[in-house]
Amino acid sequence: MLEEISDQLEKTFMDEEVNIKNGAGKKIEPDDRIILNVGGVKHETFRSTLTAYPETLLGIMFADRNKEMLHPMNGNEFFFDRDGYLFRHILQYYRTGMIHWPEPSSCHENSTNNTPFESKKSKKPSDKSEIKDANTVPSYMFPFSRSELEQEMQYFLIPAASEDDDDDNNSYNPPLTFANKAVVDNVNGFLNSLIDVMHQLAGLFEKHIFITFYHDRQPPIFSLITPNLNVVKNETAPFRENIRKLLLPYAGVGYTLLMNFEREIELYLKGEIPELNWSIEKPAGLPNRFILHLSFNDKFLKQQILRNSCLAKVVYTINSDKSKGHIDN
Repeated sequence: MLEEISDQLEKTFMDEEVNIKNGAGKKIEPDDRIILNVGGVKHETFRSTLTAYPETLLGIMFADRNKEMLHPMNGNEFFFDRDGYLFRHILQYYRTGMIHWPEPSSCHENSTNNTPFESKKSKKPSDKSEIKDANTVPSYMFPFSRSELEQEMQYFLIPAASEDDDDDNNSYNPPLTFANKAVVDNVNGFLNSLIDVMHQLAGLFEKHIFITFYHDRQPPIFSLITPNLNVVKNETAPFRENIRKLLLPYAGVGYTLLMNFEREIELYLKGEIPELNWSIEKPAGLPNRFILHLSFNDKFLKQQILRNSCLAKVVYTINSDKSKGHIDN
C-alpha cells in the first residue's frame, strides 16, 4: 500500500513538471529526463528543472556548457555518493524553490536543532537493504537532524534561507535556545517598561520625556519637558523614583536593544499607543548613547476623563443639580 501511494506521489511530481513545461510551450527533449542515483536511491527529474537554479551544484553540472564533461551510467543515470533519503528535500528545492523543513513531533518540541525529526507513526525498517529507491519509502520513515540536511544543502550549493525570513509556513522554526530566550525576556520587559513610563508620564499630565541609554552600562537618565519648572527641578519627586526603577534594569541593555531592534520597537509601541511620537538620535562623541524622545500627540480632555473614570457616577448628579437649580430660578 505504501509503495503504491509513494509511486503515485512521485508520478504526480513528474506529471506536474511535464505539464508546467508543456504549458510554457517548451519542447521536452529525449535526454531532458534524467535519473539521479544518490547513495543507491534513485530520483527522477528533468535536466531543465535543475538548470533553473544555475548557481547550485546540479545547475552548474547539467548546464549546456558542461554536457561534454558528464559521464552518465545506463544512458541517463548519474551517481552521487550522498544520503539518498535526505536528497528528496534537496530535489524539492529545485521543484518548488524552497526547502520544506519537516515538522518536529510533539515529543521533540523542546529539543535542540540536532534532534532527529521523526513522525509519531514512523517505524524505521530493520534492514535498509530492503529499500530499493525513493519511490517506495516515504521520507518520514528515516529520522534525521536539521544539521544533516544543512550539510546536504551545503554540498549541493543550495542557498540557506536567511534567519530573518518570515515564511513560517515553509520553514522550520527551531526551538528557542537558552541565550535567545533571555534576550526575548529582555525585549519584552523593555517594551513593557517604556509603556509603563509613558503611563506614569500621562498620569502627571505631562507629554514629553527624553531618555538617554548608554552603551557603557551607565544607568539611563531622563528629563521632562514641561512648562512647570518646579517639576523639573524637584529631583526627589516620587514619580522620578518610579520612572528610574522602570528604566534601571536596562542600563546598557537598552542601548543594545535600540541598536538592534529600533524600528521594531518603534512600531510595537506605536501599535500599543497610537498617539505616541517617537524620535531617536545618536550624538557624536563619547560615551556612546542613544537619546530617545517620546511624546504624546494628544490632549487631556476633561469630559472624556470624567466619563471614563469613577467620577462618572457623580457627573449625572452634578448635572441634575445644575438643571434643577436652573429650573427653580
